[in-house]
Amino acid sequence: MDNVSIINMLLVLSTLVILYFLLLIAKRTRKKQIHYAVLSMTASILLWNIAVLLYMTFDNVPWILAICERLYFLGTILVSISILFTGLIFARTKIKFTWKHGLLFVVPVISIGVLLTNQSHHLFYTVFSLIPSKQNFGIYFTIHTIYSYLCIGIGLAYLVIFSIKNYGVFSKQSSLICIGIMIALIMDAISTFKIFDWSTAIENIAFAVTISFFVIATVKFDFLNVIPIALQTVVDLISDSYVVIDEDFEIIDYNQAFVSDFSGVARKVDIMAIIKKNYSDLDVKRFKGFLDEAVREHKKVSFEISKPRNEAIVYYRVEITPIYVSGNPIGTIILKKNITEHKNNLKEVMQLNERLQSLATRDWLTQSYNRYFFDERLQQEIDLVNRLQAYGLESEKSVNNFGLIMFDIDYFKNYNDNNGHLAGDELLQTIVTVVKGVLYPTDILCRYGGEEFAVICCHTSEKGFEIAAEKIRKAVEDYDFRFQDKQPGGNLTVSIGAAYCSTPNVNKKDLITRADNYLYLAKSTGRNKVVFSE
Repeated sequence: MDNVSIINMLLVLSTLVILYFLLLIAKRTRKKQIHYAVLSMTASILLWNIAVLLYMTFDNVPWILAICERLYFLGTILVSISILFTGLIFARTKIKFTWKHGLLFVVPVISIGVLLTNQSHHLFYTVFSLIPSKQNFGIYFTIHTIYSYLCIGIGLAYLVIFSIKNYGVFSKQSSLICIGIMIALIMDAISTFKIFDWSTAIENIAFAVTISFFVIATVKFDFLNVIPIALQTVVDLISDSYVVIDEDFEIIDYNQAFVSDFSGVARKVDIMAIIKKNYSDLDVKRFKGFLDEAVREHKKVSFEISKPRNEAIVYYRVEITPIYVSGNPIGTIILKKNITEHKNNLKEVMQLNERLQSLATRDWLTQSYNRYFFDERLQQEIDLVNRLQAYGLESEKSVNNFGLIMFDIDYFKNYNDNNGHLAGDELLQTIVTVVKGVLYPTDILCRYGGEEFAVICCHTSEKGFEIAAEKIRKAVEDYDFRFQDKQPGGNLTVSIGAAYCSTPNVNKKDLITRADNYLYLAKSTGRNKVVFSE
């Protein structure tokens, strides 16, 4: 079997492969721009192949040869512009056609016009042949060739670059596309520039091989069934900053958000140099420590970092994730997420919780604790004493006892009647301020009801408890209240009943009753005094 027969067989086979790929794409019910672009590219290659096949088959029929010559060049013209738009659409997923895209068709349209009228001027070609040494092209063919190779080169560059960005450098899709494109490009260059004097049908067969790779990528790996969005376009739209560094902590890749957050960013620059330029020494030290920990222990590490900006504090969460392939470290991803809004929202929630807790446990007028909180806390202290008295050490029993003080304002009704209820409210607030001034931080002041107050003196001895009660009485007696001169005796005072809790099995109700009885006794025996017992 001679070379011509082999080429004819391969040409027929390649035409069938291209036709199969064309039908494969055409039968899709829902097509996107990328499908129509690939359809046009495949149809152009098919037209080109058919022209060569007919030219070789009917080499003794002049009118068929004349048609095939024009179909041959028409196929090459359409293939170049189709490859360009296939690459553009693949890179951008979808393009909106504008007048700028229309300009790309100016040269192809002129080429088609020159081709169809070639017999009258021979600007495109003077002698056509499938053997490069026998071809003789016109001056316009140079323009057509330069433009075609520009279109093919740009289109193929887009396909290669963005297939790698979409699927990864070593993905099966990217590998198949790159191999197929390189085969077609090499064979086309050999034919066009007459490096070897073989039939241009070899070029068609090479494009069929490329289409075969596209078939495998499409059928087996869903090359056209995914939305081909460039990875770099996606990551640049992400508001979070990310950077990839190698084993030597040098920057490999980053997104636009990282450039916005850090000055001096560039590839092959040490990441620590960038951090030092943008953060304080303390933050740099923390960052370096977490980075070393992540790499050393092969684990993801996250931490928070803050930075002043426009008279405010911006908070970030940084995640450091080492990258390992087959157990070997190849780099590290650093992700920086702005959590300022989250932190502010959390702060607002905490403030709201504090506010709600205050409303639930505080008296609205005096801001001392309310009756609900008093009952809860008093029971807790009683339970503690009962437990320690029953099971605690001797050294713990005395220091964890507590006392209950009940006091109310002497002649408060008289104060209200003479000065008004607003003055009475102000007096209650002032009393709370005065009493708080003489209490220990561990003591708990509560408004029991009306003008009556209660103080739980926690972790105190009996002697200390007596001193606390007397300090309260003396502080009120010595304070210069508004309108106190209108009170009986010319002064404003309080009466106090105090009950100490140091024995087990104390009942809350009994303890309150005892302190309240002592308070009644203080009022009935002259007021402005402290009563500890009957």
